[in-house]
Amino acid sequence: MWRASTRTKRAHAVETALRLFAERGYDQVSVSDIIEATGTSKGTFYHYFHSKQELLSELPLRQLAIVEAWTQRAFAQGASPAGRVNSLLLELAKALGDSPRLVRSLYSMSGQEPLLGKAQQQLAAALIDCLAHWLEDRRKAVYLHDIYSGTLWSWAAGAHPDLEEALRSNLYWAWRGINNETQSGHDNQESPDSTGMALEEEPVMEVAVIGGGLAGLTAAAYLSQSPGVRGVVFERSPQWGGRAFTYEKSGFTLNYGAHAIYGIDRHTIAKLEKELDLNFSSKQVDKRKVMYEKGEKVTPAPLDFVNLVKTDVLSAGQKVRFVAEISAMIANIHQLRKYPTLGDYLAETSQDEDLKELWEHLVCSNFFISPEDARRVPGHVISDYYHNLFLSQKPVNYILGSWAVITNQLKAKIESSGRWETAVQEGVDGIRYENGKYLLTTKNREQAFDRVVFAMPSQQVVKLLKGTPWEPFMADYEANTATEVLVYDVGLSHVVNRPFSYISDMNNKMFITDVSATDHTLVPEGGQLLQGVAYLSDESFGGDTDRRAYLDERQAQMEALFDRHYPGWRDAVTVKRMSKKAMVQSVKNVAGNRLLPNRMESVPFYFCGDGCAGKGELAERAFSSARIAAKMLLEQVELALAK
Repeated sequence: MWRASTRTKRAHAVETALRLFAERGYDQVSVSDIIEATGTSKGTFYHYFHSKQELLSELPLRQLAIVEAWTQRAFAQGASPAGRVNSLLLELAKALGDSPRLVRSLYSMSGQEPLLGKAQQQLAAALIDCLAHWLEDRRKAVYLHDIYSGTLWSWAAGAHPDLEEALRSNLYWAWRGINNETQSGHDNQESPDSTGMALEEEPVMEVAVIGGGLAGLTAAAYLSQSPGVRGVVFERSPQWGGRAFTYEKSGFTLNYGAHAIYGIDRHTIAKLEKELDLNFSSKQVDKRKVMYEKGEKVTPAPLDFVNLVKTDVLSAGQKVRFVAEISAMIANIHQLRKYPTLGDYLAETSQDEDLKELWEHLVCSNFFISPEDARRVPGHVISDYYHNLFLSQKPVNYILGSWAVITNQLKAKIESSGRWETAVQEGVDGIRYENGKYLLTTKNREQAFDRVVFAMPSQQVVKLLKGTPWEPFMADYEANTATEVLVYDVGLSHVVNRPFSYISDMNNKMFITDVSATDHTLVPEGGQLLQGVAYLSDESFGGDTDRRAYLDERQAQMEALFDRHYPGWRDAVTVKRMSKKAMVQSVKNVAGNRLLPNRMESVPFYFCGDGCAGKGELAERAFSSARIAAKMLLEQVELALAK
């Protein structure tokens, strides 16, 4: 099985090679051309591929994947087999894109190269078996397969300028022959359009997903599984993933935003892994090396019973009380659930001050917010979060290889369907309703859709819907504030110190994670990657000057934390990246803010993202809300298919 980084490099080589074959012709592209275009070496190329022919065989293998996906699809009772067949064959044609030269090369080489011939034979056998299963007649299946293959070859040879149009016409006449319909009154050269009769197909819903972050990619990946849905994912920025964007510099892999997974065994990502067939590995942070700094003392964080016994954050009596608190959370009977906010609960509880401080610090750490904001988090939100986390056997994990492992797979799944387009650097600037469709305007086009999914911060949704009939319904979400932190990443040439995996400064509400202690793939050999995060207050300042002074102070406190625990780090810096206002969640889950629902009365759109209703916080809310929104849409598709 390929590692995640290997799959990415291999996929890049395949895409590059197929593009070159399509542009120049297979025979005009050498292995050296592919190596040069991908920026790899000859050794790397032959590590992944035995020959140039293996790259060309990816074309029929991709077609085979589409056939296999349709074979596994459940259809509504009474659904037309003919529509199913037509939709599959048209999807296969659409997936080939505008590449007649590439298809011509495939056909001509298949008789000479056993690998290509075998791949073509596998595709033909799978397609015929699939059609025969639907039609319950193998002769018809072979005939329709031959119609598809013949149309494909004639298009590749230049006989037809438009593959989809030619296939529609040929399938129309093929079905007339199969159904033994009378031809009187119709000239044999008529096309389906000129007869006024349309080719029967599976119902299709056109969907736009606005936003290419974790939520948008997840929603589109779910929707791409349905042959009844076509769509476009629009992303304004130059890269996919939103705040999960990952980039490399000097051998270090840096993530934007929080990229730890809390409670992965009970996390929504576990459902995505199964339902979207994602393939990734994760590693748990060593709980014995997660520490708190309180005053001048460093002590184990009370993550489990072992650490709780060792920690100096609480006294012996307080530890007994905290165990009772955890038990109540697990049993869903903790009194906190009944209080409007954590602050209200702490004001009335008889707990010791150290226990109150610990609860406040836990909420700061897991929600990435300041103590003032921690006290504004609703009681039921905290109860639900810690009920789930305390039941987890894996409280803190990292996806090995960074967020890119997930986002790249989601994007590949969307594109491999052949029915979806991914449009990067193409933001949506306007939306209106006209003739039963939603017309979206970008710098490149105006396109109509049946449904629209907003997968973007609520602040941006409010802005986009200004001046539309839906603007009044967004008023409650205009004042939402985001969770912002100071992020300080340093890539070091060598390991300067590794006393622990995580150190949380309870005094100044900030932490440093030794990311490379858990995931060594993110650094060059021998290197160390540290990420510091400081929670920021939303308290009002006298002006920009005071705000800058506050942020400078937070930076100085962070650098002092580095100095205390990673002496010599300044001299070992290879890469440094700092953002004094990095958004980690588009809507802070505190009293006064309102999460967007996945559907809203009187507003015909779907909403997902970390500022929307869903399970968990941070990335989990993005994943879970996208899954909810997509499944709502897929229910409508199934209803349409059942009609």
